[in-house]
Amino acid sequence: LQPPAEGKSGNGYLFEDDEQAIDDHFQRPPASRMTQQQLLLFEEENTRVAQHREQEVTKIVKSIYDLNDIFKDLGHMVQEQGTVLDRIDYNVEQTQTRVSEGLRQLHKAEMYQRKNRKMCVILVLAAVTFFMLLLLILTKL
Repeated sequence: LQPPAEGKSGNGYLFEDDEQAIDDHFQRPPASRMTQQQLLLFEEENTRVAQHREQEVTKIVKSIYDLNDIFKDLGHMVQEQGTVLDRIDYNVEQTQTRVSEGLRQLHKAEMYQRKNRKMCVILVLAAVTFFMLLLLILTKL
């Protein structure tokens, strides 16, 4: 048994490019039977194929660089959003602290208001009592 033919990929299996190269090899007449013009045309075709592959590789490299730039931009955006989220979290915590402090001050103000009302009622009752005592004394005289 013979191992499978090795293609350009080197893994033991033939791919489309390898099959095309084999087809070209068997369809091409041997170099000894080719005329100089045929050899020149064959060489030009090989040059065009090589240039085409080089252009494709260049496009792929450019696409990889563009993809790299996109991922860098995406990384910066994620970092900026993280910073914004941290600021929002800090502001929410500060708001919670300030609301709690405001609630405590409102309870304190309400307590003072109640004390003031009680004091006013006591003062009014004391004034009324004093006024009635004064009237009582004046009417007896």
